[in-house]
Amino acid sequence: RTPLVPSIHATRRLRGAGCAARSARAAMGKVDRFAQLKKESQSVRKRVVAEAREAAKVAHQNEKAEQRLQEQRVAEERAKARQIGAGRFERALREGSSGSTFAKGKGIHDEDSEDDDTDIQAAQDAQGRQDSPQPQKKESAAERKRQQALRKADELKFLAEEEQAARRQRILQRLLRLVVVGFFLEARGANGPRKERGKKKGGKNSESSDFSVARVRQTLNEYGGPIFMLLFMCALFGARIMGEDFVPDRLHDEVNFYDVLGVASDASQPEVRKAYKALALSWHPDKNPGCEACTVRFAKISEAYETLNNPSLRKAYDQRRAPDGTLESMESVDLTADDFEVRVKRSNEVWYVVVYEPTDDRCKHFHPVWEDTAHKYRHIARFGRVDMIKERGALRFFPQRVAMTPLVFRFARGAEPELLQAAFMDEDVMHTQFLRFVSETLPTVERFGSADAVRSWWDSRTGRPRILIIAPAAGPLRGTISDQFMQVQGVAHTWAEFAEFRMTDGKSAKNVLRDDRLQGGSSWSVAIKSDLRAGSSFEVRPVDEVRHIPDILQDVLAQIVMAQAPPVTLRNHQQLCNSPLIRTYCLMLVDAAGGSNRVNSALEELNASRTTYMHEVQELRASQEDREASEGGDEAFHIQPVRVMTSSSRLPWLPVAAGHAFGAVWNEVHQAPAFLVEVETRRIAAVRTTSYRDLYQQIAYDELKFQDIPEAVSVAGAMPDPEVTLRRELLQILSTVPGSLLAFFVVAATIAVVPELSLVTGGAVVALVVSALVAAWPLASRRCISLVSCA
Repeated sequence: RTPLVPSIHATRRLRGAGCAARSARAAMGKVDRFAQLKKESQSVRKRVVAEAREAAKVAHQNEKAEQRLQEQRVAEERAKARQIGAGRFERALREGSSGSTFAKGKGIHDEDSEDDDTDIQAAQDAQGRQDSPQPQKKESAAERKRQQALRKADELKFLAEEEQAARRQRILQRLLRLVVVGFFLEARGANGPRKERGKKKGGKNSESSDFSVARVRQTLNEYGGPIFMLLFMCALFGARIMGEDFVPDRLHDEVNFYDVLGVASDASQPEVRKAYKALALSWHPDKNPGCEACTVRFAKISEAYETLNNPSLRKAYDQRRAPDGTLESMESVDLTADDFEVRVKRSNEVWYVVVYEPTDDRCKHFHPVWEDTAHKYRHIARFGRVDMIKERGALRFFPQRVAMTPLVFRFARGAEPELLQAAFMDEDVMHTQFLRFVSETLPTVERFGSADAVRSWWDSRTGRPRILIIAPAAGPLRGTISDQFMQVQGVAHTWAEFAEFRMTDGKSAKNVLRDDRLQGGSSWSVAIKSDLRAGSSFEVRPVDEVRHIPDILQDVLAQIVMAQAPPVTLRNHQQLCNSPLIRTYCLMLVDAAGGSNRVNSALEELNASRTTYMHEVQELRASQEDREASEGGDEAFHIQPVRVMTSSSRLPWLPVAAGHAFGAVWNEVHQAPAFLVEVETRRIAAVRTTSYRDLYQQIAYDELKFQDIPEAVSVAGAMPDPEVTLRRELLQILSTVPGSLLAFFVVAATIAVVPELSLVTGGAVVALVVSALVAAWPLASRRCISLVSCA
């Protein structure tokens, strides 16, 4: 029998269990059951709403598909009824033709009435079948499958059309946002609905203020267009600043009086006087009225002549040194970030550049060594300096980071830079190391050791004109001869673009050339082969001493270049159009292909004009009618024909287009097909005549009217630069208004379209766009072909 009142032990057990339950609930924390139920109900409501929307969408699609099928059935039935009525009318005509005319008419009328009634009844039956559900004929299984396939195909087609329309809408919205227009349109259209939503909930915003990925994505989607527009405009502004590179036309070196007169440092006073008279005849202000640059050049010539013609002044000039305790240089050029690339990187000469710090003791100890070496080899290479404190921007052109000074670099066309860490405190040691560095890093002339190698090179019919330097013996050059031959190496490297230089001994040369003028190893000689055709002749010039070879090479190279119209570039325009030895005019032949009839006729006519002009000068000299002409040189000026193209070729071995400043220079002569440019004085003149047989006479007798090139226009910037980088060319394109607009819309279209494509399709589209840009961009095509050919 169970007691009604629990025992004391049972009561205690119940109390202990209740305390344990309360402790467990306290340890677990308070559970907000209402919040859980509310969250679950919201998720269920969202799921139900989504399912209802999906079901409604499917029902709407099915309804439209069924409606299209019904319309199709009605159209088929109506067409069938019309065919039945037409058949009965034709049958009535055939039956009424056997009777009388009245019978025929009556029969036709009655039959026509019956047909009309039948047609009306068929249409009514079809309409009734459509309006009221009636039992239809049972369809076969194949028909049902066909109808289901048709409905499914229609549904898929409808879904594809909707998806395509939605994709186009998203692309358009994204593109409009990128160009900021869509942002303002959406902002204007969103003002009304936001206010209404706010009013519905008592002025409170219904959207959650919590941070979420969806909100961030929505914000980026709304404000991404203006942000991209701002960043892209900043990038274009930076490209415009970086693309406007200043290319100096006049390289302000320290005036070297020997270079001004075009004489050697050991030239005698009669040679100095003769050079001065020849230059004064060309640059005298009376001979060049209205030419300010000619006046400045004549002043430099006069100053150089006054110094070098006076023995005491010349001695002081030769022994010039910077004041003690300073690092001023009289033998080298101070380079800056603006002109370093044009002077050094785009030069055919060999450059030795030292990076120094004015406050460094090592630089102060190295300075006398630098000055002596630069003075000794001034006719072999160019020497320049970079102050790493003032010109930090120029340090980006060096192949490595400058951590310790002084650091000497050697730059030469087609060769990797060489460097020397001149950190020796002893001046004698530094002097020895620097001299050895210059002699070892100067580009050499390839030397043939056998007659077979000489014959293979000499008989080749491809390439440039050949110049063979013939040494007395086959051994290495030593001592004074080696130092004198360094100038030959410098000339060969500078003019390697226009001729091929090789060296061999007299015995090998005599076996190949079979020329009696070669004395078989007793003296130096120079053999020149300008015409590479089979059976063409060559020239041999004996030389007494090695130091005379550079003068012979200069004379030979002048004749070789004069006989052709090479393409002018930023690298060679100073050699071709600004000779220090004679006043030079460049005849620019615009869009003239090499070897064309236009170039050949121009060369022939210029040669005839020069011959006629020299004959006139000789007559004046013989008649003593012009003493200045008789005392001057053989000719007062020289015309060098060159070619320049207005469009780039996609083949790397053909010329590139002129620089960005060429259009401004060409407009000064109204885009004449040929015009003269004097780089030294920055003057230009159009050549309107179709023949050049009297061009020398037109210049000599001031028949051509020269005009100054505007200071804002860079002559060097107008020269073609086949070595320009893709980055700089792209920055130059983006710095123009059409280029920046085109780039903006291309990027905007890419960003708008690519997200709607699959990974494979997007990659294919990007590859196609890049290929099209490379094909349309000549410089990029040249780079790709060069890489493929080198590989």
